[in-house]
Amino acid sequence: MDVLCIGEALIDFVSRERGATLITASHYTAVTGGAPANVAAGLARLGRHARLIATVGDDAFGRKISHDLETIGVDCALKFDPDHYTTLAFVKLGSKGDRDFQFSSGAHDYLTADQITEADVRGARIVHYGSISLRKPESREATLRAIHLAKSAGVACSCDPNWRPDLWPDQDKGREAVLESIAHADIFKISDADLHFLVPGCGDDYAGALQTIGFTGWVAAVTLGRDGAWYRVGEHTGRVPSPSVQVVETTGAGDAFTASMLDSLLAHDLDVSSLDAQTVRYLFLRAAAAGALTATDYGALPALPDHAGIDLLLRMSHFGDGGGPGAAS
Repeated sequence: MDVLCIGEALIDFVSRERGATLITASHYTAVTGGAPANVAAGLARLGRHARLIATVGDDAFGRKISHDLETIGVDCALKFDPDHYTTLAFVKLGSKGDRDFQFSSGAHDYLTADQITEADVRGARIVHYGSISLRKPESREATLRAIHLAKSAGVACSCDPNWRPDLWPDQDKGREAVLESIAHADIFKISDADLHFLVPGCGDDYAGALQTIGFTGWVAAVTLGRDGAWYRVGEHTGRVPSPSVQVVETTGAGDAFTASMLDSLLAHDLDVSSLDAQTVRYLFLRAAAAGALTATDYGALPALPDHAGIDLLLRMSHFGDGGGPGAAS
């Protein structure tokens, strides 16, 4: 197994009406989502063996999630919970394809520790998780079990905190959970909005912000929407642009960025000390292109790219001369 993803799998109901509120919107597209599920799907689309451990409802939406992910090639280890409905997220679009979420909490909170097997963790090269699964006692125990098993086995830990304020009535507890998720990570991706939530006023001092939150891992990336991404890999730091695309909406773009980043790191056997500056830059150019492509359709799964799609966008974007503005990651 290349990557073991742990956490939420849900259904995103994405509004097709930009600027409409959740009250006034009348047209939605139902798409399988959830950040760890999207990362697993993105990796599968890139040819990686990705396994997803999650809890969904024993209902039609839970079966849709299983069908959609398995069709893409994700190795699903889903628990179908008869007592809780599959989690739903309603996504409202802003005028530029940006989003607001409202969640109907459900089965994703009931991931349990017995779903996390030592064999699964030890069989992976990377364990990937977020902070949402630290929200409730059951899923928190499961996530921490996976992290602790990974640490004891020498398996790399990857984290995208994926801050969703609607899920945290107590913002201080939410901040604590996000910081806890980051503290265990070797590989770390975060959006600039989430980083500014953790370190208000940090501006574009991303290295300083990472120091403030105590990140000490090998790889860090801050996605900057249509402005691309900032990265640090060992001694190498830099920024890459995002290619220009026709943005439909940006759900899952950051997850596609993460999937491509992990795929590239795996291609180099996770040996970041062997990477030169040019290789590192190209790694993140690919990740930014993956994120941009995912913003060209409603929901993540329909637009997650394969290697050929990323290669084509990079050639069309002429990144050798600096590229241009583009979609959110």
